[in-house]
Order: sequence, then structure tokens, then C-alpha cells
Amino acid sequence: MVINKFSKDDDRIANLYRAAYYIATGVEKIGLDLIDKTQIPFPKMNLSTEKERKYWAEKVLDKYMFLKMMYN
Repeated sequence: MVINKFSKDDDRIANLYRAAYYIATGVEKIGLDLIDKTQIPFPKMNLSTEKERKYWAEKVLDKYMFLKMMYN
């Protein structure tokens, strides 16, 4: 996928990838802020344990892959 830096849709998709990284590494505040910037609805995430962080990071990556394939 070629990312156009002037495209808001591409920026939203890239923010999902970044959010998954930050959630998985334990920096929840930045990850959740990036998800808010995407304006893509997600259910309330409980990120209190490592298992839950990995689960939600995987869900965000699934959404990223779906949107990446859809816009490609």
C-alpha cells in the first residue's frame, strides 16, 4: 500500500497501526489517543492486564488489515 501523506483516510489507517503498537507495548494513553483520531468506533477497552492489551492490539491490527485491503 502506498500511503499518500495528504490523504485523511490513509492517515487514519496508519494511526490504527501506530495505536496497536502503543497499546501492545503498554503506552495506553498514546494508543487510545491515536484511536480517537481515527474516528473509527471501538468498544470500551479495558487495558489493565498485559493479556487484555495484547487482545485489543490484535483487534486494532485486524481492523487495520481490513481497511488496508479495502482501500488498496
